[in-house]
Amino acid sequence: MVKCRQCRNVFRVIGDALNIQLDTSVMLEMAARSIVEEFDLKACHFRLLSRDQRTLDHVAAYGLSQRFLDKGPIDAERSVAEALEGQTVMITDCVADPRVQYPDEFEAEGIASLLTVPLETRGQVIGVMRLFTGERHEFPDDIVEFFKVVALFCTSAIIDCMYRRILEHVTESTRSSLDPPEVLDTIARVVCDDLRAKGCVIQLVDAKTSALAPQASNGLGEAFVATLGGLFTGETTERLLSGECVAILEGRSDKLVARPDDIEREGIASILLVPLISRGKTTGVLSVFTNNPYLFSGAEKRLMTAIGEQCSLAIDNAKMFAALKRRYETLVDDFHLWFEHSQAYPQRGSRV
Repeated sequence: MVKCRQCRNVFRVIGDALNIQLDTSVMLEMAARSIVEEFDLKACHFRLLSRDQRTLDHVAAYGLSQRFLDKGPIDAERSVAEALEGQTVMITDCVADPRVQYPDEFEAEGIASLLTVPLETRGQVIGVMRLFTGERHEFPDDIVEFFKVVALFCTSAIIDCMYRRILEHVTESTRSSLDPPEVLDTIARVVCDDLRAKGCVIQLVDAKTSALAPQASNGLGEAFVATLGGLFTGETTERLLSGECVAILEGRSDKLVARPDDIEREGIASILLVPLISRGKTTGVLSVFTNNPYLFSGAEKRLMTAIGEQCSLAIDNAKMFAALKRRYETLVDDFHLWFEHSQAYPQRGSRV
């Protein structure tokens, strides 16, 4: 039976980690250690789905050897298929159960039983929390329910860390380079990597045609990006140009999408369109595409809007620097022309 003291101690650790805004891996390591110590487990391991949704990447663990952690890639479809469908999975004999991908390594590590709890947020499983015991064990229902709640808290913390990390990385990218294409490419990559999204595209409004033109992308096919301009309906574009953040849950069937077949071919589920606003005017759009349906919360939309503001600032600074650089280069060229001319045709009375 779950003791109030155990629950309180675990949630206090997670809450403290959130309050001091630690990195995702550090926060989860603290949570893993607390869970293991409070419930007398052998180990706890957090893994997140890779961007391509095919493997589970190590994020944090407590109680496992480096040899076990380095045993090889975890096939998401094989070892935790049920968990990725939102089910909590109990395996009492890890050595004999066919769902375990590396039974020999489990035996060598001294692991007997395993409980896998999905890390789920608004319909999308982003990873798993795995709890290990040294002896054969089956967790009672009340303990399993408690671990589900812990997983929910950890998932919220992971999402919060992801968005904070994007803001930090976007800010860093504005300081590391003032070359417009490099800044935009970095932002697109950072958004994809930190959110573990399928893809990201940054479009800017063409000053001559007022149309949106792709300037940087990550994770998507070139043909798809090249034809992005006609992907959405006029209503969608109007809402974006008015400064509204637009979230599309099912890109293959939403009325805001003009070409759903393109969405399906590219393997896209949900889309978040964030206007890039500079001096009160929409100058571009940052688009995020996910592999699986994802219902963006109001807080996440606000965070992405803040990221969009940082992107706009980065773009403005890069453009300003590029303009100053062009003016400087023009002045230097003019000086060289003047100097060459003065040397070729010295004024009367001047000495060369």
